Amino acid sequence: MEKGTFVSPEAIRKNMIWNVVGSTGFIGAQWMMTILIVRLAGYTEAGYLSLGLSLTNLFTNIAYFCIRNFQVSDTRDKYSADTYVTHRVLFTAIAFLLYALFVFCNGYPAYVTVFLLLFMIYRLNEAVVDVFHAIDQKAWRLDVAGRSFLMRGVLTLAAFIVVEKLTGNLIITTLVMLAMAYGVIFFFDIPRAVALTPFSLKGERCSLFSLTGECFPLFLYAICLNAVVPIPRYMLEKIAGSEALGFYSSVAIPASVIQLLASYIFTTFTGLFSAYLLRRDKAGFMALFWKLLAAIVLIVLVALGGSLLLGEWALVLLFTESIRPYAYLLPLTIVCCGLVAMVWFMGTLLTVMRDRKGLLAGAAAGTLSAAAASWPCIRIWGMDGVNIVLFLSSVVTLVIFGVRFVRYRWQVL
Repeated sequence: MEKGTFVSPEAIRKNMIWNVVGSTGFIGAQWMMTILIVRLAGYTEAGYLSLGLSLTNLFTNIAYFCIRNFQVSDTRDKYSADTYVTHRVLFTAIAFLLYALFVFCNGYPAYVTVFLLLFMIYRLNEAVVDVFHAIDQKAWRLDVAGRSFLMRGVLTLAAFIVVEKLTGNLIITTLVMLAMAYGVIFFFDIPRAVALTPFSLKGERCSLFSLTGECFPLFLYAICLNAVVPIPRYMLEKIAGSEALGFYSSVAIPASVIQLLASYIFTTFTGLFSAYLLRRDKAGFMALFWKLLAAIVLIVLVALGGSLLLGEWALVLLFTESIRPYAYLLPLTIVCCGLVAMVWFMGTLLTVMRDRKGLLAGAAAGTLSAAAASWPCIRIWGMDGVNIVLFLSSVVTLVIFGVRFVRYRWQVL
């Protein structure tokens, strides 16, 4: 496709539908796991699963290195597919080694330690396949990514249900899940990505170092931004225990699905924002910005209204009567997830605009706010403190991102 050209509305619609449907199916499968683990093994095991999700969310960012949006918006092909794929493989290995060191240093019981290590290998499938989906996205073939999401979601959920029911062992269950996930990547995603853009693991050393240096500020931004959610959850587990974290996470999972749904909608248009920027089409850029911002707000408002009307009933239906005392957390959790989605949206735009300083400043301020507020807020307000921390840190980041966007857009458009 010629750089800077626009695809048809039908192609954009197809990409968005497949991306949203596939991603929602994948996230929905993960959500179902957090529900089923409560019914199959109780809130303590749910706490282990939540701990695994929180910790891996932080360390998988090392593998991602915040390169996806940079890769998709690399409209001039400054770096080859070889470089992007090789970089992802190298940093995936680094991410696992650092995560393993962290787990061993925390001195978890043997069962929890083995589960956490295997769960990291499972979660890293998302980072591995992400580089291939970026290749798909640049060719406007997110239908391939959508099908991959659906297959991995269905297969891993089926494995979780069957194996957990038969064995009651998270270690064995995770082993089967990761086999399913990587099977889809090797037999479906890689062949199709190669067909679109041939590549191999032979990125030149100079290109790898250059890409690492250019994306390092984005990596620091991603580490800071994605630490915001795990920090208060990690502190809740330390202060109140795994069961409390299990209750909070059970309530938060439906809300986080809304956040991820919003993100999968706007990430579809990363390439289109880049094309507008390349042509310095300020009107088109800002029109798309306002449409996507309105879509995020609408999704959050609809979810908030639904939670106020049916939230408690739905949570009790899903998690049994034991969740009722914590159902009141859902509305504020949805608001916090909506703010986080807006932070991700603004971060995507600043990445396309290559405002690395603004990204790092906003994310660092949000992380420092979360780190400073987590201990006192959770000690005083318990589970409510987690949402208070997320609200405050997200507002801090949004303010800085907003200021940088307003100032920086006049320099690049």
